[in-house]
Amino acid sequence: MLSDRFRQDKDPEINMTPMLDVVFILLIFFIVSTNFVQQSSVEIKRPQASTATSVDGSPIVVTLDTTGRVYFESKELDIYYLPGKLQQLASQTPKAKLLVVADTHCPTGVTIKVLDIAKQAGISFSSVASEIH
Repeated sequence: MLSDRFRQDKDPEINMTPMLDVVFILLIFFIVSTNFVQQSSVEIKRPQASTATSVDGSPIVVTLDTTGRVYFESKELDIYYLPGKLQQLASQTPKAKLLVVADTHCPTGVTIKVLDIAKQAGISFSSVASEIH
């Protein structure tokens, strides 16, 4: 009688639901935590230069369009707020580099102002993006 009590009539089954839950949660975690590197969504025609060189690493990108509007991390930003953003990034990253992607028809004064703001914020290396001629 004792042996009938422990006897199983069915084969053991593996429940897949908890495993699928874990896989789904990991998928969500990796999608949310992935850092997507994206070029600016602003249409920019960069000036041409025959002495252009590449910048190593991943610089802070500030984009300037034809009217002189400032875009930081692909979002339009009033130039008044740019010093605070750059100071914050310069304090977090001691050797931060700035790359100014300015349109060919962008007013020169705006480009110079952004470079000056970067220098005052503590970013020692700034450059302007150009097309290789």
